[in-house]
Amino acid sequence: MLKKVSIVILSLFIIFFAAAIAIPLFFKKEIDAKIKSAINKSVNAKVDFKDLDLSLISSFPNLGIKINNLTIVGIDSFAKDTLANVKQLQLNVNLLSVIKGETYQIKSVNLNEPNIFAYVLKSGKSNWDIMKSNSTSTSGDTAKTAFKIALQKYTIEKGKIIYDDASLGFFMNLENLNHTGKGDFTQDLFTLQTQSDIEKLTVKYGGIPYLNKVKLDAELPIDIDLKHMKFAFAENKIKLNELVLSAIGYLAMPNDQDIVMDLKFDAKQSELKNFLSLIPAIYAANFKDLEATGKFAMNGVAKGTYNDKSLPAFNVNLSIENGKVKYPSLPSAINNIQVKSQITNPDGVIDHTVVNVPAFHLEFGQVPVDGRLLLKNPTTDPYVDMALKGKLDLKQLTAIFPMKDMTLSGILDADVQAAGRKSSIDKGQYEAFKASGQILANNFNYAGKNVPMPVSVSTAKMVFSPKNITLSNLSAKVGKSDFAANGSVNNYLSYFFKKNQALQGNFNMSSNLIDVNELMGPKSTTEVSGKKTDSKLSVFEVPGNIDFNLAAKAGRVLYDTYDITNAHGTLLVKNKTVTFKDMALNMLDGTVKMNGSYATVDPKKPKVDVDFGIEKMDIQKAFSAFNTVKLLAPVAKYTKGIFSTNLKFNSDLDEHMMPVYSSINAEGLTNIIQAVLDGFEPLNKLASSLSSDKFKKLELNNLITKFKIKDGRLNVAPFDIKKDGIVMNVQGSNGLDQTMDYNLGLNLPRAMLGAKANETANAMIAKLNGKVGTNVSMSETIKVNAVLGGTFLKPTINLKYGAGDTKTAVKDVVNNAIADKRAELETKAQAKIDTVKAKATEKVKDAIADKLNSLFKKKN
Repeated sequence: MLKKVSIVILSLFIIFFAAAIAIPLFFKKEIDAKIKSAINKSVNAKVDFKDLDLSLISSFPNLGIKINNLTIVGIDSFAKDTLANVKQLQLNVNLLSVIKGETYQIKSVNLNEPNIFAYVLKSGKSNWDIMKSNSTSTSGDTAKTAFKIALQKYTIEKGKIIYDDASLGFFMNLENLNHTGKGDFTQDLFTLQTQSDIEKLTVKYGGIPYLNKVKLDAELPIDIDLKHMKFAFAENKIKLNELVLSAIGYLAMPNDQDIVMDLKFDAKQSELKNFLSLIPAIYAANFKDLEATGKFAMNGVAKGTYNDKSLPAFNVNLSIENGKVKYPSLPSAINNIQVKSQITNPDGVIDHTVVNVPAFHLEFGQVPVDGRLLLKNPTTDPYVDMALKGKLDLKQLTAIFPMKDMTLSGILDADVQAAGRKSSIDKGQYEAFKASGQILANNFNYAGKNVPMPVSVSTAKMVFSPKNITLSNLSAKVGKSDFAANGSVNNYLSYFFKKNQALQGNFNMSSNLIDVNELMGPKSTTEVSGKKTDSKLSVFEVPGNIDFNLAAKAGRVLYDTYDITNAHGTLLVKNKTVTFKDMALNMLDGTVKMNGSYATVDPKKPKVDVDFGIEKMDIQKAFSAFNTVKLLAPVAKYTKGIFSTNLKFNSDLDEHMMPVYSSINAEGLTNIIQAVLDGFEPLNKLASSLSSDKFKKLELNNLITKFKIKDGRLNVAPFDIKKDGIVMNVQGSNGLDQTMDYNLGLNLPRAMLGAKANETANAMIAKLNGKVGTNVSMSETIKVNAVLGGTFLKPTINLKYGAGDTKTAVKDVVNNAIADKRAELETKAQAKIDTVKAKATEKVKDAIADKLNSLFKKKN
């Protein structure tokens, strides 16, 4: 009997298991179609998912629908924004509703690793407003009937949610969110039990971070009235790091635009240490060991309507009494902390917000720091009244806060005040805005393991007035580099109060050494073919919010491989551009003068536009230092000597601050003062073609030529080279690909042709003399035209009539010389004929004149 029962139970189990496997397969196609139909008819967005799985076993008694790799991308203004990217969305649906083919009842929803980006434009348009309007749907729409929300539970696992509202300046980021909600959403009135934990919560408003990567744990039961869309908060606990808060009241959404609220909150634990846990730097540094005493209080209310045009009225109070903060391992503490502050808004109009800190006081060891702050009318005409006074021994901070692998010392002495309205600054009525005081720094030193290089300021003084901040006596070192400066910032109040204002200043700076390579940080190494190589320089982006005039002088500047000395001139920094004015410096044994600019208006495409004047620079050093010379003038590799040039140069730069060679435009005039060209393969080829070693080595003196770089080619204007009675005229171009296209016109001594060639030439001249009746002799020089082609390493050369072997080349040279002589003789013959004709014409004229004279005499 027992055996039969076991067989029946086993059979039922097999049937049930088979059904659990078969039912999802049977309905998969139908459910897939209904989901896609519901999506297409419900939303204006691009929705996609990788695949869909059905399961009955893990979700019994419901049918589990798993949608994998779900993405939702917006359209129109949000066409490039991904609203949601969900690794897996699981819907547990009532199985009977599926079998009956009626409306599917969704019992629970689970989001696994969702990434959600909710964005609101300044216009108020949001990227999640993707639901189609009801007017586009009909009564029989599948979108309305396929699915029905009958939720009893929903969960979010390992979520990341960003809410960025540009219309309000509000930003919220939830990292690693885990959230569970349980309640019967089929009822109009029910209680939703929620539990949340967020690893990192960031909240910013107006660019100010009020919470920065704070850990949140919350148990928040909510009484929900779905009919009136009202949510009331019962007894609850919200923990931010170590600070425990509670909130009571309600939120209601009577329509699509408004959120009505009446909330009160306060800190349940009134210990200072709990509040300090919200400060990231303190919370991260041995917070458990921190000794913090004193009373902390925070409470607030928010009551009214939140929408696009208004905020609720609110009031937030924060105070600290008799506070003290000390780490047990350190000898000193922050003592006597006293703070009272209040942020109020009586009616929800943001301009009526008042931030008031009537006084705060604390003591670093025994050194007091006092201040106050009042801010009113933040949006229309901000009014500020603030003061700060204190003398701080920075070394004392290392005795108060744990600073591992770091040294800090020096004295900061501050006494500043400011009071007035923004409108006074806008109108230039600086006398109506009171600003005064000074900040002094002495023997400031900062170094450590995480500091790229030590920083020290021996002296510095800043004096404040309504018009400017004056900097004097600045003497500083950053790593190996030293700086001395003075000057002023002229519109700091306008810069602070107005948008899109560039900070204006005038400074004088001098230095004995500026190591730019060190200041830009160590070069990272990259591995290519198993070998580590230093990466190149990266683009330096010029700030766009400053307008500085800087007169600079440096004894020595190290930049990349360049060792520059005696640099001086003026730098103008404005509109993301550095303009060089009357700059001069010494490098590569020469002097460089320049005017021009470096611009990063488009940081991905920097531009440089400079006029150079270079005097007496070493050619070999210039070739080694400048890649442009290597690519466009490789002849410099074989040239030893000195040159000067005037050059206008402009080019785009790549991400490594190197010229984009195809974009180079340059022109100038170069003077080879004294140089020797030896071992240059194109000249070796020319010497071989002319059977003369005289061209293998050329001495150049005071050689002047014009050039132009365009479309990646160096174009050289005609210039002459003279050597041992030879005159060679050179003109043409070469390119980045090392190709050449040069024309050489040479006047050669007749002796270079050899005896046989000269005999042939003399015979031809004699024959010509016989024909025209002249008696001329062969010229002492002959002309040769040659074309240099190929590349610098593999040149080709063709004489005027096409050079083949040496005998053909000599024959062509003789023919060329005879052709020139024929032209010379023909010119002389023609001149002789013209002379005879002229004499005959004069005789005819004289004869006619005599006849006319005799005729008139007879008449008389």
